[in-house]
Amino acid sequence: MTITDAFTAPGITRPTPSPAAVALAIQCRRAKSLADTAPVRFEALPAAPAVSAAGGEVQFVVRPTCLADWARWTTALGIHNVRRMKSTGTATVVRFELDGVRGRLIGVGVPALLAQTYGPKGAAHHA
Repeated sequence: MTITDAFTAPGITRPTPSPAAVALAIQCRRAKSLADTAPVRFEALPAAPAVSAAGGEVQFVVRPTCLADWARWTTALGIHNVRRMKSTGTATVVRFELDGVRGRLIGVGVPALLAQTYGPKGAAHHA
């Protein structure tokens, strides 16, 4: 007789998952669901996103061609605080929450678009 699951043997019980493990599993499931529905949900927005989910967080990677495209993405995701945006040099990264799921929007090329429009960081701007 072969037992395929050790926990089905007599006298063996499966350990109860911790509340933290259960919460993470729920968060991962919600992030995966959001990632799966994102292409249809945001199809009207420019620059189709590459969407993935991992660790209970959803990640959107977009390549806007102008700042108006970037503004549409940030508005659609409910991102209003530009102070939370961080530049990596080639991309702008901003964290947000959508439908109770933690998220990260990565705008590839956004720093270059900003520099093109507003000049290099630290440059004097004249009205």
